[in-house]
Amino acid sequence: MGGKIVLNRKVIVFICIGILSSILLMGYIFRIDRFGMSSIDWVDCIQINNIKYYKDINKSTIEYSLIDKKIGKVKFNVSKNVHNSSYRFRDGDATFLDVGTEINSLKSNKNGVAVKIDGIYYLYVVMKD
Repeated sequence: MGGKIVLNRKVIVFICIGILSSILLMGYIFRIDRFGMSSIDWVDCIQINNIKYYKDINKSTIEYSLIDKKIGKVKFNVSKNVHNSSYRFRDGDATFLDVGTEINSLKSNKNGVAVKIDGIYYLYVVMKD
């Protein structure tokens, strides 16, 4: 009879480990850092290749001749989905741009990118410290 109690304890421990592992995995898959109760004033920005670009304060447009090549697209809209002020941006995240928005490099400016919104290219730049 003592063997059954040990076996049951092992089964219980195994089940508990499985449940905890599932919870951690679900948190990773569903990006649990999105959730919270904060009201956040977002700044218009995107992240590509681990670099965060901010919309030019002058809302500058860019001529098509200055566009180099497509380097990415928006994969996730932060302002519509995140309510946690501790959220960490990932590549493809944007605060206000729609999912699928095209992001292009520039021929002459390595500190900026062009974002295509309604057929017009807008400048987003790296903020200087």
